[in-house]
Amino acid sequence: MITRSDNLSERTRRLIKLCNDRLADAVDLQLQCKHAFWNTTALDLRKLFDEVNKSVGVYTDRIAERVIEIGGVANSTERVVPTWSHLLCPPDALCRNHASTLATTLGSFAELARQAIDTSKEFSDFASADMFTEIAHGVDKWHRKLVGV
Repeated sequence: MITRSDNLSERTRRLIKLCNDRLADAVDLQLQCKHAFWNTTALDLRKLFDEVNKSVGVYTDRIAERVIEIGGVANSTERVVPTWSHLLCPPDALCRNHASTLATTLGSFAELARQAIDTSKEFSDFASADMFTEIAHGVDKWHRKLVGV
């Protein structure tokens, strides 16, 4: 039986993997946003963490949609995220300084998005490169905001 992925070029398979890797990172980041939100009592921080989570949700959806557009299957189940995510998670992830921890994770995600820009360009996938550029800029904005908290 021939599956949809059997007909894909090696280039497309690698692009799908790249996007799915960043999708796992984005889902991981969303979970970390919710962890910070749930474990914070300061209303101003809760609001900030919720805003970051909503933005990351948009990025997650966009990456998943891109996977589908290029012929793949968006893969981000709870079994995939822990094994595929590449986010730097500081050792104090369970501490009470959620703003600092989330800032570190956002910085890690932004760097991975920038690497994805370069890889997408190497494969002449400028639509993915543009998407990752937009995501990197948005994540950098949140990173700068949280570093100052």
